Amino acid sequence: MSNDFERYAEEINSGLTNPYQARKASDFGEDITSFVWFPFIPVGDYTVLMAPGGTGKTYYICGIAAAISNGKALPGDVVKSPGNVLIISAEDRGELLKRRLAASGANLDKVYILDCVASEGLNFTEGYNTFKETIKRYSPRLVVIDPWHGFLGSTVDINRVNAVRPVFQRLANIAKECDCGMILISHVNKRSQFENVNNAATGSTDFVNAARSALYIIFDENDCDRRIVVHTKSNYARYGESVCFRIDDGGIVWDGVSDIDRQTMEQAARQRKTPGEIIVDKESRASVNEALIKALMDAANPFETVRYTYQAFKDRYGQNVFGSLQPKRALDAVADAMYSRGFDIQAGIIVKIKGSENTGKGFAICRLE
Repeated sequence: MSNDFERYAEEINSGLTNPYQARKASDFGEDITSFVWFPFIPVGDYTVLMAPGGTGKTYYICGIAAAISNGKALPGDVVKSPGNVLIISAEDRGELLKRRLAASGANLDKVYILDCVASEGLNFTEGYNTFKETIKRYSPRLVVIDPWHGFLGSTVDINRVNAVRPVFQRLANIAKECDCGMILISHVNKRSQFENVNNAATGSTDFVNAARSALYIIFDENDCDRRIVVHTKSNYARYGESVCFRIDDGGIVWDGVSDIDRQTMEQAARQRKTPGEIIVDKESRASVNEALIKALMDAANPFETVRYTYQAFKDRYGQNVFGSLQPKRALDAVADAMYSRGFDIQAGIIVKIKGSENTGKGFAICRLE
């Protein structure tokens, strides 16, 4: 028994039994991540694209493929040499994809399609090696899998973290081995999509947790023909601006950027508002802050502390000087801006009402020493 144990220990130490061998940190090269489209689609990993029905995810993908196949710069990025794109779809026929690619100006000889007919039976679990060899065959710069769970196979529970995590790791390994970017398209789980916007993807939340980049397509509520693509996760670079596009004559037209970001979407959900309403609120708040700062600078005395009740300050500078916020919250919101101008604000204190023995809630403003 002891001899068996010792022999097994020797096999592990020699690497004969245990294939997992750690390497010294110094043995690894530098981490220099490149991008198919900076900062949205990294090379050597997968990017999640979450898209509710009808938002134009296929058009969006075809627009990206058109730029890559022609070597044209995608919004905010630089010009690159033309590259191949492989689209693996469980939902669309090749004829439809060809029409949308052509409408976006793609080089059709550099975009390869495994449509819903040709891709039948393909999966990256039981058929992992075949899946990898299929991708390698076309030397793509970008691979699109639409939707990802259409190629998961029948033996994996999509909602179990311990079941899907190894699958995602292997997909990332394919992208690294093939030196390409990979977009995994996901339908949206409407029940939980805004408690954390990255929880919107179908299946286990580990799907997006394991991704290094994630995107979410929404409609522009002020223009039903305009879509906004929000960068909701970014591990390799700063977050990108929210890029907008339109669908024109069956193709995609890039249409500037939007101020809506992940925080806007989640704040809207918490307040039961739309992202557009949150943007309007922010702009209104900024305008109120500017007016409040102007009033405070006028009221301040560089030589002594000045005290106001909230009502006295309203009487002097207007009833809307604090906007829709409680006075203390409004003053707290501009405290840093006033500090940068050399003044300190103490809000929420008791102040004597001028010409009276009574007191009221108010604030003090004084020059910093």
